[in-house]
Amino acid sequence: MIKPEGFSAAKRDVQKMLWSAKERGTTLEAVVTKVTTFNDLPVWEIEFPDVPGAKGIVPYAETGLDSPRLAFRFAGQAVNVKVQEVKSDDEGGAVAVCSRSAAVAEAQKELIGSLKEGQIIDCVVKAILPREGETPARLLVDIGGGVLTAVPRIRATWSRTMPLGALFKIGEAVKAKVLRVDAEKNAVEVSIKDAQPDPWERASFKRGDFVTGVVANTDGSRVWVEVSPGLVGLASYPLRGEVGRGDRVACAVANFDRESRKLRLRLRGVLA
Repeated sequence: MIKPEGFSAAKRDVQKMLWSAKERGTTLEAVVTKVTTFNDLPVWEIEFPDVPGAKGIVPYAETGLDSPRLAFRFAGQAVNVKVQEVKSDDEGGAVAVCSRSAAVAEAQKELIGSLKEGQIIDCVVKAILPREGETPARLLVDIGGGVLTAVPRIRATWSRTMPLGALFKIGEAVKAKVLRVDAEKNAVEVSIKDAQPDPWERASFKRGDFVTGVVANTDGSRVWVEVSPGLVGLASYPLRGEVGRGDRVACAVANFDRESRKLRLRLRGVLA
């Protein structure tokens, strides 16, 4: 078959760019287009937005992740990688064998040295993980250069009732406050909640207002109702009927005191 002019040259250009990235130790941005398996372990197939036509793979050992299950959650996500080897594929093109862990290790050194406690930084949500045994539900966020930090629910949101999956999306950019930097352990703790305004400071209610909310807790005589993320009011348990955690209810405001952080409610019924 007669090839178009420039066809082979284009393939050589791709190989040249990948070899150059390998020799220079350049960190490349890639997108995980597919997660397949080899020897029962996940393998990422990747493409490079800045190198059209180039393809690569990241073996599980080079993902920098501590769980094969987590590796599957990265399908469709952007990652940073370093080229370790360039091979020819069956069509005469180039396939780059890459390492995300090498790129992250390099970024981590710079990040640990630059972050300060109390600093507000940009992060990206990479995974939303459910509660597992004693481990609470949490977010996994990229705090820079692919460096991942787990944010437990209590530090992720003011809300006491809404699931993390309803509040955050994979790939979403969020702000976070740096709580602790441990250079010896290469660890950084951040809080998304502490980078957001305190909901009580913006709240405004008056007696007689009607609101809806979700029951956060009840002890049989009292009911705590979250009327907006982080804003929880207290009501007496109804004399008739039953209410339970997770029920959506209608309430009337009986009293509101912002300074004391008190919101008293009267239950008016459970909503369908």
